Amino acid sequence: MADALEAALAQRDDLNQYGSAKRMLFALQLSLDLEDIHSIAATALTDGPDDKSCDLVYIDRDSHSMILAQGYEAGNVNQLQAPLTKATSLHQAVNWLFGSRSESDVPQRLQSAWRELDAALKDGVIENIEIWFVHNLPENHQIADELRTVANAAYRIIAARYNVEDVSVTGAEVGRETLADRYEGSRTPILVGDEFTIPVSGAFTESGENWSALCASIPATWLREQFSVHKERLFSANIRGYLGSTRSQSNINNGIQATARDQPGRFWAYNNGITALVHSFEAPTADSVSVTGIAIVNGAQTTGAIGSAESERMGDVRLLARFIKCDDAATVQDIIRYNNRQNPTQAADFRSNDRVQSRLVKDFASLGVVGYNGGRRGGAEDVIRRPGENQLAASVAAQALAAFHGRPDVSYHEKGQIWEQDDIYSSVFPERVSARHILFVYSLLRALEQNKTSLNAKSSAPQTQRDRDLAKWFGMRGSTFLAVTAIGASIESVLDMPVADWYNLEFKKNLTIPKAIEVWRPVITSLLSLAPNQLSAPLLSTGGLRNRAAVDAAIGTYRAVVSATSQVNKPIYADFTDMVKS
Repeated sequence: MADALEAALAQRDDLNQYGSAKRMLFALQLSLDLEDIHSIAATALTDGPDDKSCDLVYIDRDSHSMILAQGYEAGNVNQLQAPLTKATSLHQAVNWLFGSRSESDVPQRLQSAWRELDAALKDGVIENIEIWFVHNLPENHQIADELRTVANAAYRIIAARYNVEDVSVTGAEVGRETLADRYEGSRTPILVGDEFTIPVSGAFTESGENWSALCASIPATWLREQFSVHKERLFSANIRGYLGSTRSQSNINNGIQATARDQPGRFWAYNNGITALVHSFEAPTADSVSVTGIAIVNGAQTTGAIGSAESERMGDVRLLARFIKCDDAATVQDIIRYNNRQNPTQAADFRSNDRVQSRLVKDFASLGVVGYNGGRRGGAEDVIRRPGENQLAASVAAQALAAFHGRPDVSYHEKGQIWEQDDIYSSVFPERVSARHILFVYSLLRALEQNKTSLNAKSSAPQTQRDRDLAKWFGMRGSTFLAVTAIGASIESVLDMPVADWYNLEFKKNLTIPKAIEVWRPVITSLLSLAPNQLSAPLLSTGGLRNRAAVDAAIGTYRAVVSATSQVNKPIYADFTDMVKS
């Protein structure tokens, strides 16, 4: 499996631009089923000479989660383990990110991440924190032990500083074996292929379109035994797996263990049980059922809690189990999707049959732009394969639209709300929105992200003051979305013409995404020179882009400066203007 993983990673040459962070970003995309990793990388990467072992800080309010990651890529892959000192250095990352009392105490490279994380923890929107050490070597129990220590230390700091207890903090070594398992699990959901005979106290079968199921009441001792043998491989179809029991007594996992320990006779009634995919099952007998293969898609917390609990009364605990057999790949993905409630991009699925989205899918197809799926995510192969240059992700398109039309707060902090809340959705995707307009704003966001990436690539070489100022500004979280808003607000000055409806803006020619990005480049090079002075205040303010007063004031000043300098920059804007119609 490791060879297949390395081959897949080698094919992702679109990630080469991120250097040593390539594997870490691939792990993030694979683990969280992220449709577009480049938009995430533009914000989450913090790797640099003063990153304090924080190579990546990913914060997602929609899924109530954050991931802190340290990466290591060994030149000699024959080494037996990654350096323990690299895992130990995550203590430093935890102390800086969670323990610092003010932004001024944090190195500049981490200030924006600290500010966003601090606000999210104070707002109580972070429930799950994962600390990763990602590398390309075999895994080792010493590193696993060290990461558990790091996670415990992080939990203690967070609980004391933010006065919260209902937060799960886990450490994970994402080495060669774990990442290979996650890759293989994304392609073949069932990794554990053993044959099992399970004692039961009753069973029945059910079936539907493309699937059949066996439902039974099973002993917790059997589930505990499987967890002790197979560990995380049991959750191959639910990659996020078991979150651990680092929380306080309010933690759901500790609650599961408490019920099993103190009230075993009520466990069946209190707990939802497990749902698992299987290769096959046989007709049940009076006292047993037989299944082949197992991948738990719902009930990872139950399984992990039971598997790690110590209770002499565990033999009295029973729970409900659904074993589902399905050979249709699309239905399997739907079963995983709708049973896996932790999926961070699930919201868009609810709009996939919307009239506007259905039309846009057809319109993009007629333009020759691929990959726009109307909000409905594809299968695992769509996530792990190299994206085409002319592929447009619906989730990022929604963020670009929201930002261009004045809602950078939604596009950055609450992207899931675009799909979930009717009022926001209808304002971002009105009936009149066209595929050509989406391409117009999407390519603007992509041009800004590529500008940031190329600027970071030059950081090791001597830089002009302009580049240093711009790199510092780009390092502030949400900067690219604020820039989209500011440029959208200033578009009349750029085009030197009135715009009656911003949703009518599009390119005159049928451009590919790379060509559209190239059209934007000279314009944003000029417009970005104003960003450090005019667009920093909202990003530094309390609330960030959610501070509408600060955002509106900065946009107003920025628009005025663009207007005042528009005639001077007219030669730069002229070619762009010739390509645009409103």
